[in-house]
Amino acid sequence: MDSTRIQKNPDDFRQRRLFRMVLWILLLLAAGEFLLRGPVRYLRPTKWDDLAQYYAASRLWLRGQNFAKPENFVALWRDEVEGTLGAETMRTHIAPPPGALVLLAPIGSLPWAAARIAWLAVLLGSFIATVISLIRIAGLSPREPRTLVFITACLALAPFHTGIASANQTILVAGLCAVGICVARHGRDTAAGLLFGAACSMKPHVAAFVVLYYLIRRRWRLFATAVGFTLFLVAVAAGWMEINGIHWVQDYISNIRFGSTKNIVDDFTTANPSRFLLINLQVPLFSITHDRQSANIIALSVGCLLVVWWIALTLRMRGKESELLSLATIAVIGLLPLYHRFYDASILAIPISWCISQWASPTRHVVKASMILMIPFSLPAAALLQEETFRGHVPQPWIHTWWWNCVVMPHQTWLLSALSLTLLYGMKTIAKSATK
Repeated sequence: MDSTRIQKNPDDFRQRRLFRMVLWILLLLAAGEFLLRGPVRYLRPTKWDDLAQYYAASRLWLRGQNFAKPENFVALWRDEVEGTLGAETMRTHIAPPPGALVLLAPIGSLPWAAARIAWLAVLLGSFIATVISLIRIAGLSPREPRTLVFITACLALAPFHTGIASANQTILVAGLCAVGICVARHGRDTAAGLLFGAACSMKPHVAAFVVLYYLIRRRWRLFATAVGFTLFLVAVAAGWMEINGIHWVQDYISNIRFGSTKNIVDDFTTANPSRFLLINLQVPLFSITHDRQSANIIALSVGCLLVVWWIALTLRMRGKESELLSLATIAVIGLLPLYHRFYDASILAIPISWCISQWASPTRHVVKASMILMIPFSLPAAALLQEETFRGHVPQPWIHTWWWNCVVMPHQTWLLSALSLTLLYGMKTIAKSATK
């Protein structure tokens, strides 16, 4: 049968074969870029990355010491990592979610060098889990070309590269969310709730928006398990401190205050020369208004309006086919009103999976527009432009123009805003067709 079909359509067979060859070449190129920009950069010798604060805090917590006391952090880093840090720096005033200390305990129990290797394995495993879970959720067959396209897109997604290279927890959170969505799809709400609870314990401002979907859908067991497990991990962290007679709350609150007033690295104003590495709406809005309070108010208002619109559309949509689109939309919306850095955009793997699965659907105009808006995230363009600016390769007159600060540098935020509106339009289209 196959040989007869090939003889009848030799040109079609050659085109399909050529198409697959091109896909495999692109996949191999994307895999090479992923390895070089992710794990290879991660493995460079360093005494500091995004794992450091969580590692040190968890290690101190395991020993029954006050993890929120800067002096304890400095002593641990000096004695075990041989790094010199001042107690007055932001790096030592840590305030990670207490539940994360429990989850990171296996990593915190290891020496720093071994912990970094183990953490790399966790991040790579999380990336693989994200890809496999979303392939299953999207209903993609391992043998069809769309699956190769999706894998290539994930490998090429620059936020994954940045997240792995900087050892950030977002890669793990994305994996927990993807697996949680996959498990929830099969009705295992308790298991899904535990996964989402772990994700919320690591980065609530990323995972909580995904959990919101299940609250809207009245998946009470899943939602209650997620909230309960999050609170349970906090109780374990606080209970261990209480058993050891450590009064840590005041130091923890002090660290939060220190971070909110003296943490220039996460500031979205001109006080932070690297502010364009942030992707939340406050960054371009401050460039427009030049007022911190106004930027915050407008960003939060826009975020609330988008969430309300999303809730209204979600309640009108039915069926598993619309579930992935609804989850993809709220994942993107969640990036806009709150603090987020470029690596948090790794959650874009969810809308990419929806786009690939619906490429030939009636909503293909929405799919194509969404993919076009996400293609620029295959490059860390804002970081590259900022680096060129610091090196003096960008003309000085440009740096102080409105179009540079309001459009060019925060272009990733505008792309995410456009993507959220595009996905909402797709939801509206499907909801409208469902009511006919």
